[in-house]
Amino acid sequence: MINDEAPTALPVRDEAQSVRGSVVGRIFIGLAVLAFAGVTGLFAPLLVMASDSCNEGDARMICSAGAQQIVGGLPVAAAFVAALLAVVGMGSRSAAGWGCLVAAPCVLVVSWVVSLGIAGA
Repeated sequence: MINDEAPTALPVRDEAQSVRGSVVGRIFIGLAVLAFAGVTGLFAPLLVMASDSCNEGDARMICSAGAQQIVGGLPVAAAFVAALLAVVGMGSRSAAGWGCLVAAPCVLVVSWVVSLGIAGA
């Protein structure tokens, strides 16, 4: 017996649309991370001003010179590293690019947590 029905066409997936959406999403996320890195690099070092109320013999962590250097330098270094990760993430089409885009805000959040922990302790 012969089948008289015409073969049905397989659904065609529009690869260009999914690639375009992925690139736009990657660029949007990368620009948001770059903005967060800029804010971190500019404003987080201002937490050093928490040491303004330090007196001689104050036992708070922010009153030591080493802690002030960490609070002043860590956010700037983290912002630089996060900006590099964001640029690599936006430019790479592999899974490592998405990994860079995920790691960049994590670096920034850790720098904020450490700086606020030292300034508030």
